[in-house]
Order: sequence, then C-alpha cells, then structure tokens
Amino acid sequence: MNIEKARFNMIEQQVKPWKVFDEKLLGAMATIPREKFVPESYRGLAYADIAIPLGHNQTMLTPRELARMIQAMGLEGDEKVLEIGCGSGYSAAVLSRLCKKVYSVDIIGDFVSSAQQKLRQLAFNNIDIEETDASDGWLAKAPYDAVLITSALPTLSDSFKRCLNNNGRVVSIIGTEGHYAAKVYTLVDGEWQTETLFPMDAAPMINAEQPNQFVF
Repeated sequence: MNIEKARFNMIEQQVKPWKVFDEKLLGAMATIPREKFVPESYRGLAYADIAIPLGHNQTMLTPRELARMIQAMGLEGDEKVLEIGCGSGYSAAVLSRLCKKVYSVDIIGDFVSSAQQKLRQLAFNNIDIEETDASDGWLAKAPYDAVLITSALPTLSDSFKRCLNNNGRVVSIIGTEGHYAAKVYTLVDGEWQTETLFPMDAAPMINAEQPNQFVF
C-alpha cells in the first residue's frame, strides 16, 4: 500500500468533494498519519471511506464526515477546544493543528490510554486527554471556544451552554437511530442558533440521557 498516495486520494476523492475547502484543515489531514490511529487489522483501510470499528461498539468517523464537522467549528488558530469522545485520537490530532489547545475526554479507558500513547509518540504537545463521563458537558477546563462531539445524542442539552464562551460552537451528531444528522449549535446571547450539516450514522453516546419511549 502506498500510504502517501492513499492519503492524497482521501483528500482529493473523499474530503474535497464534500465541500471541505479549509486549506489548513486539508493540510492537517494530508500530513497526519491516519494509519497510526486505526486498529492494526484495519491499517490497509485507514484512508478508505468507511467507519472503522474501534471496539466497545464505537467507530471512527469517515474522513469526509470528520472534515465537514471540524470545518463547521470555524477554528482560526487561537481557540481552546473540547472534544467529547477521543476514540482513536485521530480527530484530536487534526484539531490540534487548527487551534491553540485541545482537551479530549472519553468514558472508555482503553481509548484514553491508547490515544495518549499514540499522540505522545507522534509528538502532539497541545492535547490533554482524560478519562471521564462528559455526556452532559465537561466544565473542568471551561469555557471553551468550540466543542466537537463525535458520538450521537438525542438532543443537545442546555448544560453545554455553561461550557462555552459567547459565540462558541458545538458541532455534534443529533437524532435517533436511523435519523441522525451532524449539526452546528452556536451560542449567541444565551440562545442556540442551529444549522444542519448532513445526515449520517453514528454510535450513541454512552450514558447520554435518552428520550422517553412510548410503549404500546
């Protein structure tokens, strides 16, 4: 497998056609070795347009989905960013090239330790990863300029407003099984302004409060 060619094709054939035009983001994805973050048995598919299984019923977002979501965060380089769901560590690596500081949290300890090791080996120095339940937000290092949530929630809780600066953004996956969509929530004077990006599939966030279900 020609890694450099596969990475180039990922950008040109998957990411750019999905309306991703941010040159800094494209540059980050063109240089970060995604193959270092996928499970060994999937190394040959590291740059394929698939959701790669990570274990614990979780998957990596496809490159094009992740790129569109990160682009929607509107990062300019000086932000403090929270990522909820570190997964493989790849998305934190991409974010770290676009902002000043990344805090990434995950409830799954295996993901945290693995991501910490990979990012340390690759000399990413502006990322802190912690094991915690952030299904309702994470105030430890708040306020943040932007939040990325890489698993699905039924709704975005207003508790996330406490995590953000004014005009801060949350990019998340919202909906119910079979009806998920990536959305951008911008906090303006205490109220959400919402934009839908695209429909997608995703794993539900562990411990997220689920809506009441009617039983007939």
